[in-house]
Amino acid sequence: MVTRTSPSSAAGRSTGGDQSLLRRINLGAALARFRAGPATVAQIGDTVGVSRTSAQQIVNQLLELRWIAPEKPAASATPQIGPAPRRHRFRAEAGYVAGVDLGRHRVRAVVADLGGEPLSTSTVEIAPDADSVERLQAARTVLEDCCRQARIRYSQVWVVAAGARGVIHAGTVVAAGGMPGWTGIDLETELRDRLERHVVVGNDCNIATVGEHWRGAGQDAASLVNVAVGQSIGAGIMIDGRLLTGFGGFAGELHHLPFLRWRGAAARLKADPGEEVDIKSVFDDARDGSETARKRVEDYTRALAEGVAVLVATIDPELVVIGGGLSASGDTLLEPLRRHLEPLTARMPRLEVSPLGPDAVTLGAVRIALNHVDTLIDAAADRLDEFPKPLRRVIAKG
Repeated sequence: MVTRTSPSSAAGRSTGGDQSLLRRINLGAALARFRAGPATVAQIGDTVGVSRTSAQQIVNQLLELRWIAPEKPAASATPQIGPAPRRHRFRAEAGYVAGVDLGRHRVRAVVADLGGEPLSTSTVEIAPDADSVERLQAARTVLEDCCRQARIRYSQVWVVAAGARGVIHAGTVVAAGGMPGWTGIDLETELRDRLERHVVVGNDCNIATVGEHWRGAGQDAASLVNVAVGQSIGAGIMIDGRLLTGFGGFAGELHHLPFLRWRGAAARLKADPGEEVDIKSVFDDARDGSETARKRVEDYTRALAEGVAVLVATIDPELVVIGGGLSASGDTLLEPLRRHLEPLTARMPRLEVSPLGPDAVTLGAVRIALNHVDTLIDAAADRLDEFPKPLRRVIAKG
């Protein structure tokens, strides 16, 4: 006789929903293991905590979905008895992501595979007073150009992440100076409609901070502050590996505090505030021995240090990264900054110049796009009919 149990008496037993959740967790864990490097069925079983039979089923599902592929066996230097265990690798070419930097003077994009390897970049110059429509269209232009260079279809780009000037909260630009028609724009929606892709947006300094943590000076630091210096000064904050944006997106926006002198700091590098001058050239002149340029650099770095000191006192980061356009000035910027900062801090953090230069925002955007791909995979893994099916790589003509 079969005894049927009521839902209440079946507590502690797996339900259909439990099994669906378990399958999603197991697929996600296995895929994460393959993302870390090639693996055998036995290694997947150890990672997921299932039997070899169950591990083989998981591997078969991922093979069917074309997320993984058999790895070509390497030639063995020493004779071995029996066949080597078959290993499978994550198919980084299964799809692509893009990072976009919507700057004031230029729009830049990079396309990368799902392993995070950049394949192509493209940049277009744009007038600072260009309207939002022109700037968003430039994003589509550079992205399409990247796809042509990488010889992939535009449709193979799954997610685009973009960094832009201004305070951005819930996809909308809350405040931005120097870019007409930018404040108030629903950037995520407008960019998604223009690019026809999944889109994630954020403040450029925040996204550059992710780039520094992933591929830049902050790879070994869990807590860091990334300060972008140039015509304007901005900062991104990461604590214990998590980006801090604040309740309304204003975290790190110290230029809104006039007593810290970050707003208009670049004017201190000019003999006349109305003077048109490449501010980097002032640092070049200071390096070459100009006393006038050196005094201007001293004033600029003193103002910069005051704001950095506030961040250091509040966050107590392990590392402060100096990025942005003036980071190329190296020790000409770093030495006076360190000298002005140290007396203002209870504990002086490590201070380094960004090695990424103009790529910090686009690389950070790539990392954020990859994180979003993982979220899409995780959300769909319990419904195999909706689980993303990677395309085989198609070489685009022309």
